[in-house]
Order: sequence, then structure tokens, then C-alpha cells
Amino acid sequence: MSAIAGFFGLGMLAPEKRRSLSLVYAASLALMMGVNFIQPALPAMTEPFGISDSALSLIMTVFTAPAIVLSPIFGVIADMYGRRLLLAGGLILFGISGTAMALATSFTWLLVFRAIQGIGFSAVIPLTIVLIGDLLDGDEEIAGQGLKVFLDRIGYMILPPLGGLLAAFAWYWPFTLYIITVPLGIMTFFWMPETKGSVTSGTRAYLGEMLKLTRHPRLVVAFSAGFLRFFLDYGFLTYFPLFLVRTHGISTATAGLLYVFFSVGAMITSSQAGRLAAGRDKAQVLFIAFLVSGIALVAVPFMPGVWLVGGALFFYGIANGVISPMQKSLLTQNAPLQMRGGIVSFDRLIQQASKTISTSVVGLLLITAELPTIFWMLGLLSLVSVALMALLLPSRKSALASSSVS
Repeated sequence: MSAIAGFFGLGMLAPEKRRSLSLVYAASLALMMGVNFIQPALPAMTEPFGISDSALSLIMTVFTAPAIVLSPIFGVIADMYGRRLLLAGGLILFGISGTAMALATSFTWLLVFRAIQGIGFSAVIPLTIVLIGDLLDGDEEIAGQGLKVFLDRIGYMILPPLGGLLAAFAWYWPFTLYIITVPLGIMTFFWMPETKGSVTSGTRAYLGEMLKLTRHPRLVVAFSAGFLRFFLDYGFLTYFPLFLVRTHGISTATAGLLYVFFSVGAMITSSQAGRLAAGRDKAQVLFIAFLVSGIALVAVPFMPGVWLVGGALFFYGIANGVISPMQKSLLTQNAPLQMRGGIVSFDRLIQQASKTISTSVVGLLLITAELPTIFWMLGLLSLVSVALMALLLPSRKSALASSSVS
């Protein structure tokens, strides 16, 4: 971990801060199991539960839906009452309910446990971004967000193939590994310092100030980028394994292996996040990355072979490795410490709504349309959204005026 941190320019941090960041990064990797780990396993669940392909979207929908209501609440709790207990409790709930899914006797019970797991996920996921902003400042914070994305993509290289491999034996084996987040939650309770800022106003005044802050031009760009990123990711990556199995006739294990292309692409760009941001407007960098993302999505159905599909996925990862740390940094560097939890949780609300809408829309479209057509539509959406996002970008004069903040 020290060698990797040094590569990202974080090698001189105090031991206590390195330990805290290690817990944050471990929590972020553990939460990846909520989505990316089981995506390749989804095709293996249709026969045991007797469900259609379109019903698979419910597994993602009930997981992301709780955050639409709970994210603002958890954000207020994190800012006004503290981050540490919320982080620990969320990880423990995530692990217990996730493991319980392996014991589900029906698809209904599986969805119930999945929804409970989504509550734990909703509590923890914004804190993995907030805490990096709390523990690091300036260029170190951008590098820290880049390191988070880098480590997440290492998880992306390992978890989807592992999930697909385990599902090849039985659908429930991937869910048994969720138990590892329980001891992680216990460790964060004892070892994670409390980093919340001082909130002197009441809840009503706090909410008023936060809502006023959400109209900040650069935060509007960050919110828009977050919505688009996850709409594309969940619409595409949730059904990508199904596309490969149905169209190219490969196994779930091989489908999971192709996620390595995505991970490698994202790791290349996320490892250079600090350098890419230096002297550039982060919003403009996001603009270019979404253009690349859209082109990659449109290209996927045209690729005649599995490994060429992997090449398109590589470029999709290249774009993702830029979008993720830049969007996170726009959030944390434009939100004061005492309101950072609320702003990031507001962003998560937008993103969770995006995830829920995306999987639901694609699931409905799948009833009447083929997956290649849906992927084309997602790619075109990205390209069109680039033009719309350009309208949200502040002028050069405004960007210079806000540079001291972002």
C-alpha cells in the first residue's frame, strides 16, 4: 500500500492518516461487491428462480432505490452527528444482509435481503468520498480520489471474474463472500477517527445552506456528470455479460474475465488523475471523457469478436478512469467541510436515482428491443449529453473566478 501511495504522491502521509485512508479504500472495495461482483453471476440466476432476463434488473433496482430516500438523511447525520459510527454500522448491515441472500428460498426473499443491503450501501458509499476529502487537501485530495478509483479498478479486475467463476458452480456462492465486510465494519468503529466539521446552526438552517450550495455552477456540472456516468454504467455493465452470453455464446466466467479490459483502461487514467487535472478545468476534462465513453458504447455491438468487444470496453474504462476522480474532486473541493457529507449524499441521491432509472428503463426496453440496439441508444445518449453538458459549463471568466475554490 505504501508503494502505491508513493506513486500517487501520497507517500509522506502520517501513519495514522495512512491507516484511516486504508480503511476507506477497503470499504470502497468491499462495496464494489454489491454490484460489479455479482453482475457476471446474474445469467446464472434465471433458471434456479424461474425468472425472465428482464426480471434481473430488479436485483439492481431494489439495491439502488433505498438511497433515493435515505441519501439526504445519511448526509445530514454524517455532517451533524459524525461519520465513524455511520460507516461502521453501514458496513456491518451490508455484510449480514448480503450473506443472507445466499440463503434465500425464493426470488422475493432475495429481493428483500437485497433491499436491506441497499440501505447499508446507501449509508457507506458517500462516506468513501467524503472521508478522502476530509483527510486530504488540494492536489493530495485529487490524487487520493484517483487512488480510490485505481484500487476500485483493481477490484474490477478481480471481483467480476471471481463472481462469474463462483456462479458457474452455483448461483449463491458469490453472495457468501459478503460476510467479510462485517469485520471491516468493526475495525472502522475502533480505528477510524471522527472527521466531521463543526456545525453550529440547526438542522433547518443547515438544509437551507446546503440547498443554496447545490446551485453552485461547478457543483451542477458535477451532479450532471454523476447522473450520466451511472446511467451509462448501470444500463451497459448490468447487461453486458448477458449480451456476451447470448450473442457470443461464452460462459459467465469468460464474460467476467472481459471486465479486466475495463479495469486496465480505468487504472491507466485514474493513476494520472492529478497530472491530468493540473492546469486544466476539470469540467472540460469531463466533457472529453464522456465523448470517448459514448463512442466506445456505440462501437460494442459492431465488434465481430469477443476480444474486440474487450477493446471497446478498454476505451470505456479509459474514459471512466477520468470521469470518476474528476467528478468526485469537483464535489469535495467545492463543498465546505461542515457541509461535505450533505453535498456528496445529495450527489449520491442523484446517482442512485440514475442507477434505478437506468436498470428499469433498460429492463423495459429489453422486452421489445435487442441488447445491441439498447447499447447504441446508450452511446448516443452520452454523445448528446456532451452537448447538453457544455451548456452547463461556466464561461472561461467564471471558471477563472472559481479556480480558487475548485
